[in-house]
Amino acid sequence: MQEITRDVVRGLLPRREADTNKGSFGSVLAAAGSMAYRGAACLCVEGALRGGAGLVYLASVEPVLQLVLTRTPECCPCGCRTDASGGIRAQDTAALREWFAGKNTVLLAGPGLGENAGAVCGGLLGRRAPWAAAVLDADALNALAAGTLRGPLPEHTVLTPHPGEAARLLHTTVGEVQADREGAVRRLAEQYRCVAVLKGNGTLITAPGEPVWHNATGNAGLARGGSGDVLAGILAGILAAGWRQGRSALEAAVTAVWLHGAAADRCAKRRSMTAMLPQDLFEDLGGLLTELEG
Repeated sequence: MQEITRDVVRGLLPRREADTNKGSFGSVLAAAGSMAYRGAACLCVEGALRGGAGLVYLASVEPVLQLVLTRTPECCPCGCRTDASGGIRAQDTAALREWFAGKNTVLLAGPGLGENAGAVCGGLLGRRAPWAAAVLDADALNALAAGTLRGPLPEHTVLTPHPGEAARLLHTTVGEVQADREGAVRRLAEQYRCVAVLKGNGTLITAPGEPVWHNATGNAGLARGGSGDVLAGILAGILAAGWRQGRSALEAAVTAVWLHGAAADRCAKRRSMTAMLPQDLFEDLGGLLTELEG
């Protein structure tokens, strides 16, 4: 098992040269949010922007888009119709796939999608999907575990389950996952042929045939709703920004997990583990990146 260190992350951060432009740092399409879970879209979109993506698009229903644009006007909205459950109408995914064809975009799917996540993600994925890579989180993972998300995943896919989601993906119990976390993350990577991020105290990351990386940053202040949405966004942003520089999905996951946890450690000193909120992490992420880029 290999430890993620500050020096490892410094070496993996995408470079931002003076003669670059927004096209140099890739794009992210976040398929996120629903009438019941609007905040998840806010957090993952801001995470992708703060993670360094040149452009971040959000596919969601109109009330979610309105909220997100109020918080992050840098986001590019892709309006979708609302289905009976208050989420994205699955039929609208065909137009999204067509529009993003050839754009080499990273797909971030799952945060706050709600009960129709399987149909939405299934429409976005499958054969000949246009995505350079994908990050699947939250409701997308539950759909994958339940079998409502069918078809092959993109070659460069990252799954980001917490222990409960990992147990569902592996058809086992949380207790068994936690009793052998290294074995669980290896099984996730092999079974789904992707990068697996098993969140929790000492997050573990691996890919098929690769060593397991262990992360020691982070604290119990992250144990609240929204923390995973922030991580998924940061990961997608780093993945998009580093894609043209030859950074792999595994390297993006290692970088994002360490940064997310290190920002949380700084945030806890400012706000306390009890009072800190996921949205507070962005301020500390900025300070951390200033040091690493200096």
